[in-house]
Amino acid sequence: MSDPPARNSGVAEVQLWVTSTGGGHRRVAEAVRAAILEQTHGSVRVAIDDPLAGGAGLGARALFVSYGPLVRASPSLWGALFRTFAKSWPRRTLERFLLSGLAPAMTRLTQERQPRVVVNCHPLLGLAAQVAANSLSEPARMLTIVTDLALVHPGWLSPPSSLFLSPSFVASSWCVNQGIPATQVVDVGLPIDPGIGALAGPATRRRLRLELGIDEQRLCVVVGGGAEGAGKLRPLLRAMLTSQLPLHLLVLCGRNRSLLRWARGQAQPMPLEAIPYTPDPARWLLAADVYVGKAGPSALAEAAAAGLAILVSDALPGQERSNLELLVDAGAGIAVTGPAQLLEVLGRLVADGDPLMASLQSGAAAWARPDAAALAASQILARL
Repeated sequence: MSDPPARNSGVAEVQLWVTSTGGGHRRVAEAVRAAILEQTHGSVRVAIDDPLAGGAGLGARALFVSYGPLVRASPSLWGALFRTFAKSWPRRTLERFLLSGLAPAMTRLTQERQPRVVVNCHPLLGLAAQVAANSLSEPARMLTIVTDLALVHPGWLSPPSSLFLSPSFVASSWCVNQGIPATQVVDVGLPIDPGIGALAGPATRRRLRLELGIDEQRLCVVVGGGAEGAGKLRPLLRAMLTSQLPLHLLVLCGRNRSLLRWARGQAQPMPLEAIPYTPDPARWLLAADVYVGKAGPSALAEAAAAGLAILVSDALPGQERSNLELLVDAGAGIAVTGPAQLLEVLGRLVADGDPLMASLQSGAAAWARPDAAALAASQILARL
């Protein structure tokens, strides 16, 4: 995993906590910060802080840094750990371990910021974020932005916040069923870059394809494994490269350098661009027709807002498999279980007169929540 971004110092009215396990938590925080700045014309100062950039203990640091290699090498082991630490006793043990490694650094950063509102965007940072918020002479209000779309990890509720901003009705219902008062849970959707929904459409797609050199006559497919480049993408890419379909492939390799080298080394009977980790995949999504990849919550939300047909090829055991079920039940995408089915579906998407493309794109558009960041920002600003 790469080092966390350099930290900006100084006072901020709103402090958002993230850490770089994957990329979704940070993308959520960045979308909310952008929305707050837009709504206040920059008058409210917002900081995004990562304890790994602020002197977190070595044990906590090692745990977070291990996430990327683990989900790439052994998704099944990750799933087992997710389920284990969703149980009460193991979770409390982990929380005590993380509290000792995170609270001192997070408290220092919060005392430097002097925020009025602290927003937690990660299920393992809540306890330390609350300790930090309460360390101020006038304790900051504590809010939580939940990023699990369907199967919510119990860590999000530790500790209970004054307000939970939920990404879906399913997640909101789970919070209420766990004893959180319904008045403290607001379904705003999963915050994403508001520019994706605002710009999505044929005019933007044509402009970006011209800038990126993408042939209008080819079906443009974004292939993604999240910020870590996880999932079984190579068999899918081999199948597409050896097909006779008129495709242009954009492979978002994330932090997976092995995948990046492999993709760049393939013979290319069709256009293929292998793209290293980028914190902002918007331009690639807005240029494309189809998303193929794993069921990360931010990836699905961004692809839907961009108006893409969504084909889910993989999901991390644990939180992501329920994302796939939620998407399919809403008619916003379909699961493809291997190369053969992927090629069958892509064949339909390039065929003249087949209604599947229009059906998938309209389903994704109906499921999308492009205003989620604005709604989350409004809730935060109301508590300043």
